[in-house]
Amino acid sequence: CGMNLHRPIKAVALSNDARANVARIEEIWADCHARYGRQGPFLFGAFSAADAMYAPVVHRFRTYAIPVKAEAQHYVDAMMALPAFQEWTRDGLAETLRIDRFEDA
Repeated sequence: CGMNLHRPIKAVALSNDARANVARIEEIWADCHARYGRQGPFLFGAFSAADAMYAPVVHRFRTYAIPVKAEAQHYVDAMMALPAFQEWTRDGLAETLRIDRFEDA
């Protein structure tokens, strides 16, 4: 599941390894938020470098229509509502450079 904002949103068949990675990410997000997120919707409450690191993962989950558990969906929704995330998305969509072999992946 490569990072491609221009890819139409549609599900793909995930390998067992990819499903295991999704489950691990959901576990990390839920654990961080349960331990530290009482002060806000992000992994450690307020937006931090950890959230910036996971921003591309949030986009991949959205782009490839990967279903996530409710605890993880709460985080995905918070990230997607963040003005900086929306600006980053708009700027990425405005990019005109395309690499054809990745456009239909």
